Amino acid sequence: MIALVDANNFYVSCERVFNPMLEGKPVVVLSNNDSCVVARSNEVKALGVKMGTPAFELRPLIQEHPIEVFSSNYALYGDLSRRVMETLGMFTPDIEVYSIDEAFLNLSGRGFQAVSQEIRRTVKKWTGIPVSIGVAATKTLAKVANYIAKQQDGIFVLREPEPVLAQLPVSEVWGIGRQLTKRLEAQGITTALQLREADIPLIKQILGVVGAECVNKNETETKNKLVWNRLAVRSCYRWIDPNGIGHHGWSGRMMDKALRMGEISRV
Repeated sequence: MIALVDANNFYVSCERVFNPMLEGKPVVVLSNNDSCVVARSNEVKALGVKMGTPAFELRPLIQEHPIEVFSSNYALYGDLSRRVMETLGMFTPDIEVYSIDEAFLNLSGRGFQAVSQEIRRTVKKWTGIPVSIGVAATKTLAKVANYIAKQQDGIFVLREPEPVLAQLPVSEVWGIGRQLTKRLEAQGITTALQLREADIPLIKQILGVVGAECVNKNETETKNKLVWNRLAVRSCYRWIDPNGIGHHGWSGRMMDKALRMGEISRV
């Protein structure tokens, strides 16, 4: 099983680590040129502020609510990210850092609920950063599980995906953006399950050939192969090693080297 550990409202959480008085208050972090919102506390989300909202549109809200506004501090965020990832690495050597605030961990053979609780407690204690953890059989499903975890108590183990996928909006599928959501919904595809079960010719028409491959592949089918992230419509590759750990990226050099070594194959 794979766990996705995702820091909650990471940039906001970083600011709160060094200013505990911000806890429970509405906080936003702006982009490096202070042009738009790149992080929001839950209190700000409750006010309806969306990611990417231009900074000038916040002014009326700031007059009505005591919103704390910060410019990005990437040196701080990078340092705390390093601390979080080092802490996660103590629980398993099979860790893949996916972004500044996300990492995939291989928890196979572990007590998923118990170890997830221990991870959350340890990361919070050692770094001050709260995290949510979703556990499932594949990375894409771990993303789904993490989405649910953030709405519950911070941990969710997804064992039976179909009922969850049937309720998950297609817009929440990893890699499906606003424009693709509109095109899918126009064809009556509104949930993740409907996307998975859709006819491949229709998916090719909407998402293209690569998108169809993404939907049609199952991450758990092939070991030691080059496969596309199922349901993740990005032009990237994933190398599944013999231990079932995925390595992803956009660099042609790593892929070409692995192909020459015969360690992966083309799809």
